[in-house]
Amino acid sequence: MIEWQQLTNFHFLRPLWLLMLIPSVVVFVMLLRQQGTQKQWQRFIAPHLLDHLIVGTEQKARFRPVHALFTVCIFASVALAGPTWEREPSPFTEDTASLVLALDLSMSMNAIDIQPTRLQRAQQKVRDLLELRKGARTALIAYAGSAHMILPLTDESTILETYLNSLRTDIMPIQGKDPSRALALAKEIMKEQEAPGTILFITDGISKEHLPSFIDHGQKSNFKVMVLGIGTAKGGPVLIRKNEYMKDASGMTVVSRLDSEGLEALSDKAGAFVTTVTVNDSDVRRINSLIESHLKTMQSEDENMRWKDYGYFMLIPVVVISLLWFRRGWTIQWG
Repeated sequence: MIEWQQLTNFHFLRPLWLLMLIPSVVVFVMLLRQQGTQKQWQRFIAPHLLDHLIVGTEQKARFRPVHALFTVCIFASVALAGPTWEREPSPFTEDTASLVLALDLSMSMNAIDIQPTRLQRAQQKVRDLLELRKGARTALIAYAGSAHMILPLTDESTILETYLNSLRTDIMPIQGKDPSRALALAKEIMKEQEAPGTILFITDGISKEHLPSFIDHGQKSNFKVMVLGIGTAKGGPVLIRKNEYMKDASGMTVVSRLDSEGLEALSDKAGAFVTTVTVNDSDVRRINSLIESHLKTMQSEDENMRWKDYGYFMLIPVVVISLLWFRRGWTIQWG
């Protein structure tokens, strides 16, 4: 399906071939005048009698050989001109966009405002996304106060799921929440990729103090940053272990809330795409669609990639209409 962005890129690779339409129109008009009934008989019948002797003028509306010839000339001219609206991907690049998943493993991801916990729901969303991206290259990062690569880019989703299922918040060596380190590590993983990819953060918040690194990334890199927010504005208690919740210094239960303000700032100032978790799979489907559309958009802007010639498809009507010349009596009188 042709998108609006592609239509804005519509042009012809060889536009001079469209000049062939000018002689085609001239020949078409001349043949119509020559093959008219009056032209054929005016040499033999007096003009004042000819109009009264011609019958069956309604046949002028029939599709005749001259019309077929003109139609073929139109399609042939457009085909030779080479219409195009998108660039042709290199056969040496991946057909699907690469993705780095940055999963937040800070303690707040144990909050239970999203059942069963934010982390468990995040892991389920990753599985849903991997199901949609079968055969695509995906890497996995875990971060809290530090960032660590769990698995490099791979198209083996089963291996990635195995590592994903083993992730817990208590395995992180440094507690906290430092998405800037995860962003730097993701950029390092993507560095060797020729095709533009996407970095997806799955987290309950990115504070404003990390905004400068994301703004700098958006200005210098063609890797798109997306965020899937896990949590609610109301928040929920943070689970340490079964039936035991995190307490503050005063002994009150810690309630963690989704950092909506930080995510909104990330979207407005850094140009990141931000969405929140849904009960169905509409969130991951939208993310997957945007990952693929980002790849196509960046490819269409790559001047090193050649434009795809759609003129070959215009030859199909040319061949079909040309088959009419096998009909008996289907000829054009040139003289």
